[in-house]
Amino acid sequence: MYQVVVSDLDGTLLNSRHLVSAQTRETLHALVARDVEFIVATGRHHVDVRSIRDSLGLNVSLITSNGAMVHDPDDQLLFNRTIPAEMVDELVADYRLPGVHLNMFRGDHWLVEEAMPGALDFSPQSRFRYRLTDQLRTHRQGVEKVFYIGEHERLLQVEEGLLARFGARLNITFSLPQCLEVMHGEVNKGSAIASLMERREMDMTRVLAFGDGMNDFEMLSRAGRGVIMANAHTRLHQALPHHERTLSSDEDGVAHYLQRVFGL
Repeated sequence: MYQVVVSDLDGTLLNSRHLVSAQTRETLHALVARDVEFIVATGRHHVDVRSIRDSLGLNVSLITSNGAMVHDPDDQLLFNRTIPAEMVDELVADYRLPGVHLNMFRGDHWLVEEAMPGALDFSPQSRFRYRLTDQLRTHRQGVEKVFYIGEHERLLQVEEGLLARFGARLNITFSLPQCLEVMHGEVNKGSAIASLMERREMDMTRVLAFGDGMNDFEMLSRAGRGVIMANAHTRLHQALPHHERTLSSDEDGVAHYLQRVFGL
């Protein structure tokens, strides 16, 4: 039986209102009561995710910025991998299209160039907010993630340029159709989970993972069992055609699957 359950947030554990349902919360509490560890793995910022953890009422480890940062349940930083400053220079200066918003996660901050009220809808219960800054003048050191928000067709153009320039030196992936995310090339959720399991002297075969985006690909591939949400990105369905599916996030797909597998 699985000893660890790992879940993405947006489109997976959270519903379309970006909230944890009562059914999901109760199921996770029942799971932890069975001595199964629960871990959050998300592209979100670690400060933002703390409010979601608090709403769950559980002490859990947090894998954030797609694996660039890992915190234990006491908020102690276990791992941090940033993008080389010279690459951040290029990401900021050379890959812009009209209507595409450039964002950075650096340390405890979310940095943007212009107001994006709609982006705050993803964190209705969080006090974590972006800070307006001149991206061309801000420090390049210590950036965990650069991400671009805009129409999917425009982001596909950005993705094409980034892949041609950087290849595997950067991890370039979609978390949502309207969000293209860039991390250090060795950073991904799968590697972060593997590092945590090594600390626990536990094999990855004991891990059950849930996700819906291409930023979940490595996690779902490396886990003992990776489960894809019904509402997952088309690319993910195509990339992992033989992985199990569960209901959508609005149908409490994670909770339903856990109840069935663990008899909760």
